[in-house]
Amino acid sequence: MAVSLPASAETILATVLPKPVLFHPLKHHIGYVRAFIHEQTIHSAAGIGTALRSIGQSQLDFYTGSMLPLQVAQEVILHLQQHNILAPEAFYSYLISGGEHYQTIMLSDGTDWVLRWGVVAERYVHLHPARYAAQTIRVKAVSLKTAIAAIVAAAQTNYSIDLKLVNKVRTEWLQLPPLTVLTPAEGAGKLITLLQQP
Repeated sequence: MAVSLPASAETILATVLPKPVLFHPLKHHIGYVRAFIHEQTIHSAAGIGTALRSIGQSQLDFYTGSMLPLQVAQEVILHLQQHNILAPEAFYSYLISGGEHYQTIMLSDGTDWVLRWGVVAERYVHLHPARYAAQTIRVKAVSLKTAIAAIVAAAQTNYSIDLKLVNKVRTEWLQLPPLTVLTPAEGAGKLITLLQQP
């Protein structure tokens, strides 16, 4: 079953976030992930394993709200500009002022976002959804990778998503061990259901 998305899916994927923002939407943004799945179902999934491995191995916070990645980045930049802390030195001082090397801000949709120091050149404003915040869920990276791969594989092959298909993509695409059970209430099964929703 292919994920239905508006024609703007390509735009979501092609959007380059403005500097100095550093954000990994494949790890943290449901709209981006749905657009990624849509593109992968149309085109070859070659290289999908590499893209999904960039999600990592740990737990992460996943934004399920409706703001696009560009909107999130623009609101963060505006917040920093309004508080005169967008310049690198001012931003760094702001981060360490709380003693934890990060700060949390709320955006217009009521969601909290964590700001950290980014290590990529010219992208020092590293952001991700705050843990247990509104419109954010805590997920395991391996469950997210599995869900994305399974949805893409099912759409490309016209097979339904079952344990056999999930284990095929886990072993062949992701180099992960097979699962013993797949349930819609938790883990990859829960994320499959979430990502297939319109």
